Amino acid sequence: MRTETGDEWTAIAVEQLHGLVTTMADAVATRDELLEILEVMANPVIVSTPEGTISKANQAACTLLGLPRDTLLGMEMARFIAEGEPWVEACMLTIDHQGSIRDQESWLLANDGRKIPVQLSVSALRTQDGKCAGYVCAARDLSNTLRVQEALRASMVGFQSIVEKSVDGILILEDDGQVGFANQTATEMLGRELTAMIGMPFGFPVMAGSVSELDVVRPNGTMGIVEMRTMQTRWQERDALLISLRDVTETIQLRDQLRQLSMEDALTGLNNRRGFFMLASQELSASERSQARFLLFFIDLDGMKSINDRLGHKFGDQALIETAGIMRRTFRKSDILARLGGDEFLAFSLRMEKDNAPAHYITARLEAEIARQNGLPGRAYALSLSIGHVEVSCQAGCDLEQRIREADAEMYRVKMAKKRTMEA
Repeated sequence: MRTETGDEWTAIAVEQLHGLVTTMADAVATRDELLEILEVMANPVIVSTPEGTISKANQAACTLLGLPRDTLLGMEMARFIAEGEPWVEACMLTIDHQGSIRDQESWLLANDGRKIPVQLSVSALRTQDGKCAGYVCAARDLSNTLRVQEALRASMVGFQSIVEKSVDGILILEDDGQVGFANQTATEMLGRELTAMIGMPFGFPVMAGSVSELDVVRPNGTMGIVEMRTMQTRWQERDALLISLRDVTETIQLRDQLRQLSMEDALTGLNNRRGFFMLASQELSASERSQARFLLFFIDLDGMKSINDRLGHKFGDQALIETAGIMRRTFRKSDILARLGGDEFLAFSLRMEKDNAPAHYITARLEAEIARQNGLPGRAYALSLSIGHVEVSCQAGCDLEQRIREADAEMYRVKMAKKRTMEA
């Protein structure tokens, strides 16, 4: 993959930019090693204080704005925003209402006065107590994209010469589904000869206006991931589909690495182990003087191996996702839910003294939701959960790990009793 300065080949795709910047905002305050990742990213990234003073900037940001890092650090972010509301006020208002600024098209002012079209994503850095510690801003330079679009609008005569120089793969699918045009980059990405593509079916499902990812085999035999964008166009006075391909293998790997550093389980959307311990510990600490008591549930998905062996891991993943959905419908939004790992889940039911919800009532609701899920038509397997629970007090020095082990042991007793009943 090429990585020359200014080359968009490794730039982050539109839909991935927002997810990346929010993940960085979750992790950068506590993970110094992310600074090394930011430094090699092709996309400009700037970290500012809550007052809008630039505190960190990667090399891509310095290059885009035309200033050395020593000069850039300490300057006001608002100095580089070409239009719109003041930087801090815009961030505070938008992020307070929407949670983040997502893929917003704007203009940045370079040091030499040039206006640079960009797409911005901004998320707030939060301390453990939820206070704003600053903002993480990632940008995608749209200059090249806009130049290409303008050139295509201006003259179809220059179409082929332009796209042949594009770092993206470009194809035209005619109305019969056959490839009418492909540039050199597209043939390299897909590992095919041009003569074997023109006049032949594309071989991948396509839909106008869609964005999808394709697993491809590179010319050197390694596997890669290509992002495919499809849109309606005209080709030789006929309706056609324009397909844009971009190699996002390194971006996906970076996204996965950042996700592992974050607090969210990628498959279910629940908290991961790190997120659970952070939130549950905070809640215990905040409630230490209130004499509040909590319920800790340890939930295990029964027969996970059997589902994987009989039906495949796709169904196993679906069972995990269904379990997460059942937990969301059963517990309150204020409760802390997590996938501990594999087929194990945790739920930390908060402030039980206010709603007086006993454990058996919550367990009954879980069982009712399981039955409702299993009653849906066309199911290939029956969902079954084993549930154990313990009470947790807010006394100083509460060992959360030990309480989880006790809830796990209780869950195991329930599972064994269920197994003996089935064998009887």
